[in-house]
Amino acid sequence: MHSLVSLLLPFLVIMAPVANSSIPLNSGGVPPDPCSQPSIATMSLPQEDISSVIRLVREVCDRWDDPHAWRAHLLSGMCQLIQANTGSAFDSELPGEGRFGKIRTLAVTGPPDVMSNALIERGAAEVAERPWQEVSDQSLPGIASLFAEFASQGWVTTMRRELVDDASHYASAHYRDLLRPADADDYIWSIRWVDAPQRVESLIATRPHGATGFGPREILLMKLLHDEIAPLVGVRLATEEHLCRDGLSKRLRETLSLLLEGLSEKEVAQTLGLSASTVHEYVVMLYKHFRVSSRAQLLAYFIRRTPAPRTEECG
Repeated sequence: MHSLVSLLLPFLVIMAPVANSSIPLNSGGVPPDPCSQPSIATMSLPQEDISSVIRLVREVCDRWDDPHAWRAHLLSGMCQLIQANTGSAFDSELPGEGRFGKIRTLAVTGPPDVMSNALIERGAAEVAERPWQEVSDQSLPGIASLFAEFASQGWVTTMRRELVDDASHYASAHYRDLLRPADADDYIWSIRWVDAPQRVESLIATRPHGATGFGPREILLMKLLHDEIAPLVGVRLATEEHLCRDGLSKRLRETLSLLLEGLSEKEVAQTLGLSASTVHEYVVMLYKHFRVSSRAQLLAYFIRRTPAPRTEECG
C-alpha cells in the first residue's frame, strides 16, 4: 500500500484543481452569498491538505482487515481534517428509481451524549425505503435534489447550504427531531458507489450550533478523501462480508496479532499466559475463520492485503 500511496500523491497534486470545478453546487437550495467566500471552482487545496488526506488514507489501509477499526479511524480522521464534531457512515442496498433502499449504520464518531444510538437509528429509519421527494417534502428538505444529483453522475459531495435555505432547514422535522437534539447544525453529505459497485455509501460530518459553517476548503477535503476511499471498500478494505477480524473474540484477536508479529504458538502461549494446547485451539479456530489450512496460508492472506468474500474459499 505504501507504494500505491506514493504514486497517488503527485497525481492528486496535479488533478485536485481540475476536480474542484465538477463538485456539485446549488442542488436546489439557496446558494451562499458569493461575496462571503471564494468559489470552489476557483480553489485548489494546498500541498499540506493533500498530504493530510493521503496520510489518512494510508492509515485507514493499515487497518484494512478490521472493518470497525478502519471505519472508526476514517471518521475520526475526517472530523479532524474538516474540524467537524461528529461523523457517521451509512450504506444502503441498490435503491429503486427515485427512492431509498434499506439503510445500515456502519460507524459513528463524536461525543457520546451527542451521537446516541437512538437518534442515529431514528434518522436512518426516517428515510429508509421511502421516495426521495416524499422525504424531502415531509421532513428533510433538499434530500431529493441531493440524491437526484447522485443518480445522474454517480457521486456527490456538498454542504447543507447548497441543498436548502436556512428558513426551510430550521423549520424542518429532521432538524427539530434529530439535528437540534444532537447539537448538529451545519453538515456536509458525501455519497459514492462502493464495493465495485454493489451498494451506496454516505459519509456525513456535522458542526455544532455556534460554530462557523463549512466552506469550500472542507468540501474539497471531503471530496478528495471520499474519492480515494470509496474505490478501496471491498477491494482493499475489508467489510463484514469479507474474511476479516469481524466476529473474533478478544483472545482470538490477540492470538492473531502475535502470530502476525512472527511469534510461534509456544511464544504466543507464554506472552498471553495460556497453555500451549489452548493457543493451538485458538490457532485452529483462526484457520477455520479465515478458511485456510496452515499458518503459511494465514500469513499470505495478510501479506496480500486483498480481502476475500466469506462465501469463497481462501487459500
